[in-house]
Amino acid sequence: MWMMSEIFAKTKVVCFDLGNTLIEFGPRQVAVLYEALKDSLEGEFGTCDVVKLKEVRDRQIVAPYHNGYVENDLHECCRELIEEIYPVTASAAQVEALAEVRYRSFVEAIELAEGVSTLLSRLGERYRLALLSNYPCGRSIRDGMEKLGMTGHFESIVVSGEVGFVKPHRRPYELMIEQLGAEAGECVYVGDNWLADVQGAKGMGMGAILTTQHLPYERFDPKEGDHEPDARIGELGELEGLLLG
Repeated sequence: MWMMSEIFAKTKVVCFDLGNTLIEFGPRQVAVLYEALKDSLEGEFGTCDVVKLKEVRDRQIVAPYHNGYVENDLHECCRELIEEIYPVTASAAQVEALAEVRYRSFVEAIELAEGVSTLLSRLGERYRLALLSNYPCGRSIRDGMEKLGMTGHFESIVVSGEVGFVKPHRRPYELMIEQLGAEAGECVYVGDNWLADVQGAKGMGMGAILTTQHLPYERFDPKEGDHEPDARIGELGELEGLLLG
């Protein structure tokens, strides 16, 4: 049994990932986004090769983890998607239209499970709360959180698309800590991604809690020499017992 007094006694800030941590954002939600992209592409260019669509999107999703953790440019991703599926040179208007479809479909697809807001409120009575999410479109994250009524829980919200780098790069974590005016050792990070969340947080000197409640779309297996999380939880509700005792 993990005891807060032993592991998290110095914690003043609880930081969260968003997708597959506070909300589900796995294969089911990604399929909704794919369908919206397919419908938009077919409406503009004709029949869409759905195999190619998935191939390009799957490659784009993991690309930042293979290029020095530089975040994708949303509009360049949309341009690439159009031009790899169709024999055209995409116009700025066509790229912008597809980016808008990605934005709308994300905001529409996400939902907040029962009990999450209550948990955040209870944690907020003892800890400062922050959110750090990997996603190329900051507007999607911020408007999605506003739709779900989550924004007010957090003192700091950092999105990789607004920073230029994805977790586990240090810069998104540094920016969050700077905004909070906190020390890394005072923070514990809760997330589902072994590489981005556990390795990123531990590499910064933060505590890390790995949650396995939701099925992530991309996954990274542990490698020799990796940091271990300070705790593992099977569902988000376990945080209450873990941190509040």
